[in-house]
Amino acid sequence: MTRRRLLAVVLNVVSVAASIFYLLAPTVYTFFSEAQLSYSRAPRWFATTAPARVTARFFDSYNATAPRAERFQRQLSCFLTDLGATHRAGCLHEIRRGEAVAGPAMLKIASGRYVAYFEFGDSEACPAGGEVRLQILTPGRFGRILADFSGRVLPGERIELPFQLKLMDAALSALEFRATGINECVLLRRAGWTQPVTAG
Repeated sequence: MTRRRLLAVVLNVVSVAASIFYLLAPTVYTFFSEAQLSYSRAPRWFATTAPARVTARFFDSYNATAPRAERFQRQLSCFLTDLGATHRAGCLHEIRRGEAVAGPAMLKIASGRYVAYFEFGDSEACPAGGEVRLQILTPGRFGRILADFSGRVLPGERIELPFQLKLMDAALSALEFRATGINECVLLRRAGWTQPVTAG
């Protein structure tokens, strides 16, 4: 009788633990080789629980070789959306004061340390460069700014922004590149990111 009771207690504890884990874990959407975690209908603090971190860690490497991310990385500027900016042939973007480009839509990569870059050129409309704000961010409910730069850029210049994409940021949000014109005019020629930088 004691053995049966002990077994029942153990099974009840396991069932309760599994139920709590399931309740606190995020919803997981997987398609092709990408995974998206969601807490759309739960309090924000759910994202700080151990079940959230365990689930995120399990699926983190799932996005390491995502085909869409590889395509975005090859030519990111072609997947940026113009928010008032002027799209030019060759995936170039003329950005004036108050205009922006942002994207790509739903970029998912694994957590880690990266370096984003923005390369600028010149055109008849933007011969001398101008002031711009560059951001790497995770938009949405759990959004954060991961890297931020404001200043003047010249044609031919390349601005690099190191950033760290933390585990829960990678799990719960997409990654977005954004360039906003502050003054005059800049021509965004190319944007992208490098593979994770290993600490040395």
